[in-house]
Parts: sequence; C-alpha cells; structure tokens
Amino acid sequence: MNYSSAITDFFKSPKWLPSLLLGAVCILIPIVGPLVLMGWHTAAMFGKREPVDFRVYPPFDFNDFGTHLGRGVWPFLVNLVVGIVLVPLIWIAVMVPVGAAIALGSTHDGTPADGLEGLPVILSITVVFVVVVALGLAMSFILKPMMIRAAITQDFGQAFNVQFVKDFTGRTWGDQIVCLLFQVFASCVLMIAGMFVFCLGTYASAALIVFVQWHLDRQLYDLYIARGGETVPVSPKLAPIVLSLPRA
Repeated sequence: MNYSSAITDFFKSPKWLPSLLLGAVCILIPIVGPLVLMGWHTAAMFGKREPVDFRVYPPFDFNDFGTHLGRGVWPFLVNLVVGIVLVPLIWIAVMVPVGAAIALGSTHDGTPADGLEGLPVILSITVVFVVVVALGLAMSFILKPMMIRAAITQDFGQAFNVQFVKDFTGRTWGDQIVCLLFQVFASCVLMIAGMFVFCLGTYASAALIVFVQWHLDRQLYDLYIARGGETVPVSPKLAPIVLSLPRA
C-alpha cells in the first residue's frame, strides 16, 4: 500500500486543475454530484485490470455527467441499503451501554453519583467507546468489499456476495484499518487546508477526498488479488467513453 500516492497521483494528470474545479462544482450539487464523482473514479480505477496510469487519468467532463451518474449509482445504493439495515442495529448496540451508564451513574434518589460510585460510569463510557469503534470497523469491513464489487460489476445484486465479503475481509482486514485511519487523517488535513482558501477550497478538498477513497479502494483490491483473492469480472459498462462524431 502506498498511502501518499492516494493524494499525489491526482496531480500527475496535466488536466488535474480543471478536473478538481469541476469536481468541486459536483460537490455543490446535493446527492447527485457525489454520485457523479463516484462514477467517474469507478470507471477510471476499475475499468481495466491493468495498473492505472495516472499521467493519462481521464479528465472530468460535464458532457459525461449522465454516464458517470449511472456508474456511481450502484455503489451508492449498496452503501444506502446496508446503512439502513446496520445503522439501527449499531444505534441499539450503543444505546444499551449508554442506558446502563446513566442508570449506574445515579443514586437511588436520582442524584448523580460521586467518588467510587462514579467508577461504573467511567467503565460504561469506556465500553461505549469500544463498542462504537468495533461496530464502525465491522460496518466498514462489510461495506468496503460490497461497494468495490458493486462498482466493478455495475450490479446491485452482485454486491451481496457473502463469500467474497468474507474472503476480501479475511485477506485485507489489517490494511483496511490502516486505510480508514489514513483517510480520516488525510480528510481532516485537506479540509483544514481548504478552509484557508476563503473556505471555498473545502469543496475542492472534498472532491479530492473522493479520489483518495477510490484510490485506496483500488490498492486494496490489487492487494487482495495479489494475496490469492477472486478476480471480479469487469462490467462492459465501465468501458471508456467514446464520443460519437457528427455525420458529414
């Protein structure tokens, strides 16, 4: 895994600046804009099995808006559906120890506990933190391979391949944790840097963060394949966009 390249590779293309600015415009478009960016990077990162040459990374073009949108909708839908199912379960798992902390943190007359009586509260808060981190990682382990498979196959049903999810996680779980930590750190740094450009730079930073995510996803997938994982067939829908020439 090359984590720094997840940021620097974007700037290898000679057309990185207009692509970044147009990406920032997409960020301004609610819901649809980020889907379009996802579709753009999906085709560029997973459209072929060969290593990506970022010197000729396809520039973003608003003429391909609809095509990019169609490609980005599948990983988005997977993310949405899995989130709808898992988030309530995570919420319940978190609220149980929180409720226990509140109950243990009060005396019989309802006043807050102090001294040693407050020790169970500290322990409960610690348990809540551990539970939140563990469930967050579990959700990431489920979502990451599903979104990658949905992006490559351009198919909603293909994403719910339990064997692939288990195999992908089993071979890359440690790297996924490091990727997640790096992505959080890089996102914070990029957003802070964007705030110094009259705060408008945050939109460009957000567009770059999308690239970072998909760059890391491609690296994880390559690592998974190198460790003996399943090669997912690439959908013909990810073929390069060919502009039809006007007839004479």
